[in-house]
Order: sequence, then C-alpha cells, then structure tokens
Amino acid sequence: MNRAAEFLRSRDALLVTALSDCLRATALSNRYTLHPARLAELDREMAGLFLALAEGDPAVDPAARGRRLAEEGLGEDAILALLSAFRRFCQDAVADRSDLAAEAPACAGRTDLILRGYMAGREEMLLRDQEQLRRALSTALDRQGRELLVKNHAIDTSINGIILADMDGTISWVNSSFLSLWGLASAREAVGRKVTEFLTVPEASRALEDLPRTGGWRGEFDAERREGGFSVDVSVSLIRNEEGRAIGVMTSFTDITERRRLQAQVLQAQKMDALGQLAGGITHDFNNLLTAATGYLQLVLRSAPRDPRLQHDLLQVKNALDRGSGLTRQLGLFTRQASGVRQSVSLNDVARETWEIFKRTFPPQITVDLDLAPDLWPIEADPNQMSQVLVNLCVNARDAMTDPEAGSPGGTLRVRTENVHSSEERIGRYMRAPAGRYVLLRVSDTGVGMGPQLLDRLFVPFVTTKAARSGTGLGLAVVYGIVSSHHGFIDVQSAAGRGTEFEVLFPMAAPRAVAAAGTPDAVPLASGHGTVLVVDDDEPVRELMARVLQSCGYRVLSAEEGGGALELFGDGTGIDLVVLDMMMPGMGGRECLVRMRRRNPGARVLITTGYTSGGSARELLREGATGILEKPLDLIEFAAKVQESLRA
Repeated sequence: MNRAAEFLRSRDALLVTALSDCLRATALSNRYTLHPARLAELDREMAGLFLALAEGDPAVDPAARGRRLAEEGLGEDAILALLSAFRRFCQDAVADRSDLAAEAPACAGRTDLILRGYMAGREEMLLRDQEQLRRALSTALDRQGRELLVKNHAIDTSINGIILADMDGTISWVNSSFLSLWGLASAREAVGRKVTEFLTVPEASRALEDLPRTGGWRGEFDAERREGGFSVDVSVSLIRNEEGRAIGVMTSFTDITERRRLQAQVLQAQKMDALGQLAGGITHDFNNLLTAATGYLQLVLRSAPRDPRLQHDLLQVKNALDRGSGLTRQLGLFTRQASGVRQSVSLNDVARETWEIFKRTFPPQITVDLDLAPDLWPIEADPNQMSQVLVNLCVNARDAMTDPEAGSPGGTLRVRTENVHSSEERIGRYMRAPAGRYVLLRVSDTGVGMGPQLLDRLFVPFVTTKAARSGTGLGLAVVYGIVSSHHGFIDVQSAAGRGTEFEVLFPMAAPRAVAAAGTPDAVPLASGHGTVLVVDDDEPVRELMARVLQSCGYRVLSAEEGGGALELFGDGTGIDLVVLDMMMPGMGGRECLVRMRRRNPGARVLITTGYTSGGSARELLREGATGILEKPLDLIEFAAKVQESLRA
C-alpha cells in the first residue's frame, strides 16, 4: 500500500459523504432502474471499492464491479459523477501534502477500469436487447397476424430510431423515434429511400455489402440533420426467419451526443486538474524564490548608502521582481487560486492587469479600448475573482469577433468603468438592482451577437455557441456566480450581427483610510516582543523571516518541517505566535495547525503560503488560523501582520 492510499483510507468518512451527495444529485436519473434502498447503501460500497483500488488490492476486479453496476441499472450520469467525485477527493485530500501529490493521480487513475467495465456491461445489455428485438421482428415478418402488435410494442415505443429494409436496402418502415432523431416530419420522407442515405460513413456502406457474410455491423459516426449535427451509435443486423433465412435488414440508431459530451467534459476536467496541479506547484516554488529575493532586497534598500545611482539600480531590480510577482498572480488566476479574503479593490487596476495578460495573445485584428473612470469608487471583492470575471467576458468577446464560421474578421473590444448613483431601481433582462451607489463595469464587442433564444439561457451551465470541443459552456455561469456572491448584478444586451454588451454592477465599498506611500526605509517595520516559532521548509525564506522578526524585537525559534515544529511547540505555553508555511513535505501545514490547536486551543498561528485555493483558505481560518499571508512577502505587511496576530 502506498502512502497516499493509506492517507486516503484515513479519510474514508469524507469520501462516503461526497459519494452520497453525488448519488442524491443523480437520484432522478436512476429512479426507474435502481431501488432507493440500493442507492442508500451504494455510497459506502463505492467508497470501499475506490479505496481498495487505490491500495492496489489484487482481490478486487474493477471491470467486473463496473459490469455489475451496469446490470443493476446505475445511470451514466451517476457513474461519471462518482468517478469525478473520487478524483476531486484525492486531489483535495493531498492539497497540502507535497510529498503525496505525485501518488494521488495514480490512486484515482485505477478507477478508469470501473468505467470500462461499466461501458462494456451497458453494451452487452444493449446487444441482448437488440437480439430480442431482432427475433421479435423475424417472427412478426413471418406471422402477419402479430405484425401490428410487435411493431407497436417492440419497435415503435423504442427510444432507438429503427429502420426496417428489404434485402436490397430499400426502407420499408421506420419508427417514430427515427423520425424525431433525424428531424423528419413523417415516414413518407424515409420510406422508399436507401438505408445508405442515413449511413454517411464509407465503412458503413462496405459493411452493408458484407452483411450476408458477417451478419451484422456496429459503429459510431457524426451525422447531420436539419437542426444541426449530432452523434449516433448504429447497429445493423440481418432479420432471419425461424429457418434461419435472411428476409430483411434492421438498422438501429442511438443518439449518443449527450454521452460524448459528458465523456468530453470528464476528460477536459481531468486535463485541467492536472494542469492546475502542475501550475500550482510551480506557483508555490516560484513564490518561495520571490519571497527570498524580494525580502533580502527590501533589507538591502533599507541599509544601502543613499547613493542615487545605487538606489536607482536596486529599484530596477525590485521592479523586475514585482513583475515576477505579477506573473505568479496571473498563474494563480489560471489555477483558480484565491485567498478567499475580500478587500478593497479598484476595477481599474483589475482591467489594466487583465489587459497585460491578453495584449500579447489577442489577435492583431482586435482593437481594445480601455475607458476607465479616473475617480472610480472601490468595491469590496476578491481581486482574483474579479480578474476571472473580466477574463471570461473578454475571451467571449474575442471569440465572437474571430468566429471563422460567422465570417468575423475582428472588431473592437471596449472595457469601460464608471461610478453610478442610481436613485431608482435598475431593471434589465437579468438585473434588478435597487437604488444606491454602484461601480459599473461594461464590456462590449462588435462580434456576431446572439439571438433572443440564446440570451434567455445565457448563464445556464454548458450552454455555449462555440464549436464542439472549443468551449465548455461554463464561463458565463462562473461569471454569474461570482457576481451574485459579491451582491452584484449583471445584464446583457445583444442581437444577431450587432455585437454584445455586458453590464456588471458592484456595490460601492465603504471608504477606508489609505496609508501614505513612502520609500522602503521611510516606513518602519512594526515592532513587538514575545517568542515566535517560524516553520518553513525553504531555508532562505525561513532565515529571512527569522532575521526580520529578530530586528523587530522578537525571540525567534525555527523549524523546517511539521514534526520538528511540534517538538519546539510542546504544549504551546512558551510560544506566543507560530508563523507556519502551508505546503511542506511530510507533515503539511494544515495537519500541523490542527495538532497545535489540539494541544493548545488558544495557539496563535499565522499561515504563509505560495499556493492557496479559496476553499482551503477558508478551511484554515475555520480551523483556527489567525490570518493568511500570500507569498512573496512584503516585509512591512509581514511585520504588521505579526504584530496584529499577537494582539488578537
């Protein structure tokens, strides 16, 4: 058993809860196929199966278990949701365990065998059903007295689109599901035509020619109908009478568009999770490097001679490091990192930073016009989530202006901010904002625009106008969720061929006092007294924090990992504050925090981190952390936060 699997086994109760939530969410899709009592016990059974696979138990046959789930009637939505939930559980469980992060994907990856067994079981059930249907059709064609009954009950009520044809491939009958699938108004549009007109791939035509020898063919392909494209699973077989003589051909069509979409979503989610883990690790390590570099540079700036040329050179280095810090913030935006702590934010700053991300990647045929109010009011928000809102809106605008199918060669993207003092309620398609003071963000483009039907479903998850596999349909749903969580409002105006304009309103934040700016040596570091335990696996960062704290008047103890920190901490009576890094090998910061708080519930612990998601930040605060500082550290902010934590 690897260490990651053992660690996951210790958190099996959380896994059972997550799987139970998935089963409840997909209960409706299983209501006709799986008994409620079976659903109630399936969460623990699946948790045991997943953990046994993670441990590499040779007695477990995942493919056989997948087949059994298919035979029991578990729906595709449910099995995909359960597998995704286990992957998220593996990633979240080792989020702060850098020594286990490499083993977690292997633990989750073994569950793919369950899905393969499940899909194989579903296919076997489908083949059995088709065989029963084929035998019923053979009997119906030879026994005219039962033909109507068989057609009405065995064929016409089938959810599959079915064609009956002569041996030469001429269609003689189709069911109502076939008409719906292909968008035909009546059977007259199909009867008399050749089966090959609906089998649009060359291998299908060749299979029909070989049908007397092979007896059947099955495949998948993309097809076109009046309403647009779709994907089908096709099964072609001979209809034989009781003597075994071929008397016709049956072709069955199953719409698999939704299944392919779900599979593509799972695959895309796995890719993004892997990229997020990689980017998160890079961000963590890079922020440690920047913390050491910027920290020691700030010390040099404080003590360097007042030589203008030397000060100028040092400030140029600082500016370069600040740009590096900006890169890590942009990488954090990609990985959806957020501190979870809201602060006073200027949407003007967000707009400028976002444009820095896009100006090298947007195609040259798009002109960007930033119209930013010079005296814009601040808002209370998570700056990373505000960046995500603007990024999603700008990417949608770019795609609308560079759509080759719509003949869009480019256009103008306008980003505008302004203060809005509304004396009455502001009402729109999606907006119902009461009177008050707001900051308005307006993003408009000259792209292809949207019709009223799409506008009515614009913020529904998975609704997209983009080509297949080029969009998830989640971007605007995420925007709507972020805006709503910030007590804001969003509205949209658009028409086909006339571009699109989004308006977002955020409540104005209460004014705050702003500290006067100054040079690094003009603002003294906040001093204090007491014993501070510094825990960080990165030696330069650990030494930097210790040096700064000693210069501020504190007695400093240091540890490079969680176990050593707990030895120095003891019962916590001699430690006034712990400065704790969240991601460390061995015992991670979260586990160390929990153990310290268990030993001493009044322990003050200040978290420093270069990689924190919004969810993990909130969890750390709930578990007793006095605050969170993101790397790279600003020494003035660091000293002030230490002083504030000691006074808490």
